[in-house]
Amino acid sequence: MNVNYLELVPPGDLIREHSGGIDRERFISMGDEIVQHSLIRGAKLLPWYRFLDVGCGCGKLARPLITFLNSEGGYDGIDITSKVIDWCKKSYRNHPNFRFYFADLRSERYNPQGAFSASNYEFPFPNNAFDVVFVGSVFTHMVSEDIDNYIAEIARVMKPNGVCLATCFVLDAVSRENVAAGLTSPKFAYEFESQTCRVDNPDVPEAAIAYDERFLRYLYGKHGLIVERIVHGEWGRKGLVPHWQDEVWSRKLR
Repeated sequence: MNVNYLELVPPGDLIREHSGGIDRERFISMGDEIVQHSLIRGAKLLPWYRFLDVGCGCGKLARPLITFLNSEGGYDGIDITSKVIDWCKKSYRNHPNFRFYFADLRSERYNPQGAFSASNYEFPFPNNAFDVVFVGSVFTHMVSEDIDNYIAEIARVMKPNGVCLATCFVLDAVSRENVAAGLTSPKFAYEFESQTCRVDNPDVPEAAIAYDERFLRYLYGKHGLIVERIVHGEWGRKGLVPHWQDEVWSRKLR
């Protein structure tokens, strides 16, 4: 496969606006690192697998996967920002097994004029379609009823024994203690929705939300997913994974 990698790297302003303010070089290195460390080694992604990228942005993972996934496999990305989906559709137009979908969902931070709610959004895929699902910093910006529905949809479209990796902020005894001491980034100074989560900005809770581990485990189990492990990132304690946030690894029960 002939691939022009320069064509698959978005313009700098698109990266900064929709990839957390990082630059072009970091966009490339982060994508490479997540694919190699988390997807291929961690999730055991294989070239003929179908992969779903929930919150795909402007293709940070799609770019390094372009020469890994073969014609039997495929990549599908969903995002609530039309600008990044339009760019990806144009840039990957010569790669038919790489597909991108715009979800016109309301988000105070990313899509305030969205037509629909994430709490009842149905992913545009059939049941049991994907081997591996990645949810990168999506739950970080969703209230609990939205996460509930997204986990249900992830479970529906995953194949039995499929793997899901979600990066988010998880509150456990250690991170709660560090939050109380003011040592974390974000600080999550405000309790929100009883004890299920804390937020950084009570006026715009979707800016950054941290969820209680027990609550997350309950939601996963409710929809037939088992949380196999949580790997802690740098935000609430020192960690060695390539994510600032925590990694929640789950598997679909047969």
